[in-house]
Amino acid sequence: MEQTGRLFGSRINPWAGGRPGGETLMPLLRQVMRLLRQAALLSLLTVPGWSTILYNNGAINGTIAAHPINQSIEVTDSFVISSISTVMQVSGIGLWVDSSGSPDSPDIPEELSWVVSTSPDGGGTVEGSASGVSLSTSFFGTVFSDYTIYSASFSVPSLTLAAGTYFLELFNAISADSGDVYWDQNNGPSTADQDGTTSPSEAFQIDGASGVPEPATVGTLAAGLGFLAWLYGRRKRA
Repeated sequence: MEQTGRLFGSRINPWAGGRPGGETLMPLLRQVMRLLRQAALLSLLTVPGWSTILYNNGAINGTIAAHPINQSIEVTDSFVISSISTVMQVSGIGLWVDSSGSPDSPDIPEELSWVVSTSPDGGGTVEGSASGVSLSTSFFGTVFSDYTIYSASFSVPSLTLAAGTYFLELFNAISADSGDVYWDQNNGPSTADQDGTTSPSEAFQIDGASGVPEPATVGTLAAGLGFLAWLYGRRKRA
């Protein structure tokens, strides 16, 4: 008896050439497989959603006052994370620099050190820290004729935090002309202090990704992609 089917792996595939409509069914199956692979890949790329504002302590004020964060002076502000998240950047930091004696006026803030912990002033559990971090800055304005204000930001190397209250401490700020650097006071909702003494809070924003997937979720997605890849390879070998 003549065999009308085509080999599909080690079995005869009765859907290809051996019955009416078989020649149009396989292209349809290939299209379905392609769509499934694309959907699985899209799931990996969209979990979690990047560039989310995790906490916002308010915009730069630039008129009230500012607190020094250069040399050994430390200023701490609290922030709240509502669900497990990955912090990737601190932005919207209002920084004042005294440009009155700057030879290259206006002076520019260039770097600082930071700590994120579970208690004020770097106390409790230190979740992350870095020294001499480079700042990205953009001009914001001037105040009291001698001070130039910048909106500054710096990157954080993927700091994962559970839901809860944390404290951001900034210190050892350095400007291009080694002048004083101050953190803009905006009286936002944060609880703040300077070297252990309660003070009004400052302008900053925490950016990152909320809803970080659990390892089991990532594993399930990876397993699904692997299975689809195996099916695709098996079909190509047929």
